[in-house]
Amino acid sequence: MNRLLTLIRREFWEHRALWIAPLAVAALVMLGAVIGHASIGSDTAAADPSMRQGLFGVALLLFGVPQWITLSVILWFYSVDCLYAERKDRSILFWKSMPVSDLETVLSKFLVAGLIVPLGVFVLTSLTSLLFCAVWALRGRFDPGVVNLWDTGTWLHVQALTFVGVLATTLWYAPLTAYLLMLSAWARRNVSVWAIVPPLAAVIVEQIAFHTHHLRTVLSYRLGGILQQFHLGQLFIEGNDNPGTASIRGLANIHPAQAFANIDLWLGVLIAAALVLAAVRIRRYRDDT
Repeated sequence: MNRLLTLIRREFWEHRALWIAPLAVAALVMLGAVIGHASIGSDTAAADPSMRQGLFGVALLLFGVPQWITLSVILWFYSVDCLYAERKDRSILFWKSMPVSDLETVLSKFLVAGLIVPLGVFVLTSLTSLLFCAVWALRGRFDPGVVNLWDTGTWLHVQALTFVGVLATTLWYAPLTAYLLMLSAWARRNVSVWAIVPPLAAVIVEQIAFHTHHLRTVLSYRLGGILQQFHLGQLFIEGNDNPGTASIRGLANIHPAQAFANIDLWLGVLIAAALVLAAVRIRRYRDDT
């Protein structure tokens, strides 16, 4: 366990973007809280308490979007580079001389990309939302009769939904993370190209040769299917609903825990385990000399 914790700390030492990028986004958000401004009209609908509550919940969900987009970018580049970089700069020779197994090394990188960093971003986003609301309340930017600057129950509800959603999403994308790690351990150069071009070429070949799109359907489902199960589309206005009614109904109908009942999620976890073992074996015998 001590070796694994040391290896995890190593990842944050060597790949500083894992923590610098989320902190930079949080700093920009807080800068916006300090110097930004917004105007919301005090119409009749905004005076409705239920509407203010619903809009506050949706605002909290949207608040984390910049962080989650940043997270997806940095984890992609980290996953394709972490095992390749140690071969490129020959640091792998030092680590192989230490009493650390290939399994521990690959597992530490998989845990960093698949669990630790997403949970860290979740905590950072939660704290940033608290500070943001506090700053705007102190600045008195909004009329409390028009928009809620704070709602404890809604905030806790959104944080619980987000936490469960992060866990489900990390499990869902575990095969992708493991696939990128395997390529990072195997490819001699241009790991991102190897990650994108072969699946894209396979989709094109299937379409041309067989006039089918089964592979494209499978890839689309694995890349975006988890979000469909959260029913985020219900947050938007439908029919004659006002924004508050649609937002409250949408928040009540978001059930990320349902994703754990999807057999495809657990099949993906099994595939991820196989890919991690493949990355371990490739790292053990890979010799670019």
